[in-house]
Amino acid sequence: MATLRAFTCDDLFHFNNINLDPLTETYGIPFYLWYLAHWPEYFIVAEAPGGELMGYIMGKAEGSVAREEWHRHITALSAAPEFQCLGLAAKIMELLEEISERKSGFFESPYSFHNS
Repeated sequence: MATLRAFTCDDLFHFNNINLDPLTETYGIPFYLWYLAHWPEYFIVAEAPGGELMGYIMGKAEGSVAREEWHRHITALSAAPEFQCLGLAAKIMELLEEISERKSGFFESPYSFHNS
Protein backbone atom coordinates (compact mmCIF):
# COMPACT_ATOMS: atom_id res chain seq x y z
CA MET A 1 0.00 0.00 0.00
CA ALA A 2 1.27 3.47 -0.89
CA THR A 3 1.61 6.37 1.49
CA LEU A 4 0.60 9.74 0.08
CA ARG A 5 2.56 12.57 1.68
CA ALA A 6 3.97 16.01 1.02
CA PHE A 7 6.92 16.14 -1.35
CA THR A 8 10.15 17.23 0.35
CA CYS A 9 13.42 18.69 -0.92
CA ASP A 10 15.08 15.35 -0.19
CA ASP A 11 12.70 13.64 -2.64
CA LEU A 12 14.43 15.50 -5.48
CA PHE A 13 17.32 13.06 -5.02
CA HIS A 14 15.09 9.99 -5.14
CA PHE A 15 12.50 10.44 -7.88
CA ASN A 16 14.56 9.58 -10.95
CA ASN A 17 12.69 6.28 -11.33
CA ILE A 18 9.59 8.38 -12.06
CA ASN A 19 11.19 11.04 -14.25
CA LEU A 20 13.08 8.55 -16.41
CA ASP A 21 9.75 7.47 -17.91
CA PRO A 22 9.81 8.73 -21.54
CA LEU A 23 6.33 10.28 -21.25
CA THR A 24 7.11 12.31 -18.12
CA GLU A 25 8.09 15.95 -18.56
CA THR A 26 11.28 16.62 -16.61
CA TYR A 27 12.14 20.08 -15.31
CA GLY A 28 15.23 21.63 -13.77
CA ILE A 29 15.78 21.55 -10.01
CA PRO A 30 14.94 25.29 -9.63
CA PHE A 31 11.50 24.67 -11.16
CA TYR A 32 10.68 21.92 -8.67
CA LEU A 33 11.97 24.07 -5.79
CA TRP A 34 9.82 27.00 -6.96
CA TYR A 35 6.68 24.86 -6.77
CA LEU A 36 7.74 23.35 -3.46
CA ALA A 37 8.35 26.80 -1.96
CA HIS A 38 5.17 28.42 -3.28
CA TRP A 39 2.60 25.59 -3.31
CA PRO A 40 3.86 22.82 -0.98
CA GLU A 41 0.33 21.56 -0.32
CA TYR A 42 -0.09 20.84 -4.06
CA PHE A 43 3.15 18.85 -4.39
CA ILE A 44 2.36 15.29 -3.31
CA VAL A 45 4.34 12.07 -3.62
CA ALA A 46 3.33 8.42 -3.32
CA GLU A 47 5.83 6.29 -1.42
CA ALA A 48 6.02 2.49 -1.37
CA PRO A 49 6.38 0.66 1.98
CA GLY A 50 10.09 0.17 1.24
CA GLY A 51 10.63 3.90 0.73
CA GLU A 52 10.74 3.91 -3.08
CA LEU A 53 8.91 6.81 -4.70
CA MET A 54 6.05 5.59 -6.86
CA GLY A 55 4.61 8.77 -8.37
CA TYR A 56 3.91 12.43 -7.77
CA ILE A 57 1.69 15.35 -8.63
CA MET A 58 2.88 18.91 -8.85
CA GLY A 59 0.35 21.71 -8.98
CA LYS A 60 -0.44 25.23 -7.97
CA ALA A 61 -3.38 27.48 -7.14
CA GLU A 62 -4.12 30.61 -9.13
CA GLY A 63 -6.91 32.96 -10.13
CA SER A 64 -9.32 35.24 -8.29
CA VAL A 65 -11.41 34.14 -5.32
CA ALA A 66 -13.60 37.25 -5.63
CA ARG A 67 -14.67 36.27 -9.15
CA GLU A 68 -14.85 32.56 -8.26
CA GLU A 69 -12.02 31.83 -10.67
CA TRP A 70 -9.70 30.37 -8.03
CA HIS A 71 -8.52 27.04 -9.35
CA ARG A 72 -5.79 24.46 -9.13
CA HIS A 73 -3.45 23.97 -12.03
CA ILE A 74 -1.87 20.54 -12.47
CA THR A 75 1.62 20.92 -13.85
CA ALA A 76 2.71 17.28 -13.70
CA LEU A 77 1.23 13.94 -12.71
CA SER A 78 3.27 10.80 -13.20
CA ALA A 79 3.87 7.30 -11.88
CA ALA A 80 7.05 5.27 -12.24
CA PRO A 81 6.69 2.58 -14.93
CA GLU A 82 6.80 -0.24 -12.38
CA PHE A 83 3.85 1.31 -10.52
CA GLN A 84 1.61 2.18 -13.46
CA CYS A 85 -1.85 0.67 -13.99
CA LEU A 86 -2.47 0.42 -10.23
CA GLY A 87 -4.79 3.40 -9.94
CA LEU A 88 -2.04 5.40 -8.26
CA ALA A 89 -2.54 8.57 -10.31
CA ALA A 90 -6.27 8.52 -9.49
CA LYS A 91 -5.51 8.30 -5.75
CA ILE A 92 -3.04 11.19 -5.96
CA MET A 93 -5.62 13.25 -7.89
CA GLU A 94 -8.28 12.49 -5.26
CA LEU A 95 -6.01 13.83 -2.53
CA LEU A 96 -5.21 16.96 -4.54
CA GLU A 97 -8.94 17.50 -5.07
CA GLU A 98 -9.62 17.19 -1.32
CA ILE A 99 -6.88 19.69 -0.53
CA SER A 100 -8.12 22.09 -3.19
CA GLU A 101 -11.72 21.91 -1.97
CA ARG A 102 -10.57 22.80 1.55
CA LYS A 103 -8.87 25.83 0.01
CA SER A 104 -11.92 26.73 -2.15
CA GLY A 105 -10.45 25.73 -5.50
CA PHE A 106 -13.17 25.66 -8.14
CA PHE A 107 -11.76 23.63 -11.02
CA GLU A 108 -8.67 22.03 -12.50
CA SER A 109 -6.65 23.17 -15.46
CA PRO A 110 -4.40 20.30 -16.50
CA TYR A 111 -1.12 21.25 -18.10
CA SER A 112 0.57 17.93 -18.71
CA PHE A 113 -0.67 14.49 -17.82
CA HIS A 114 0.85 11.06 -17.99
CA ASN A 115 -1.77 8.34 -17.90
CA SER A 116 -1.00 5.71 -15.32
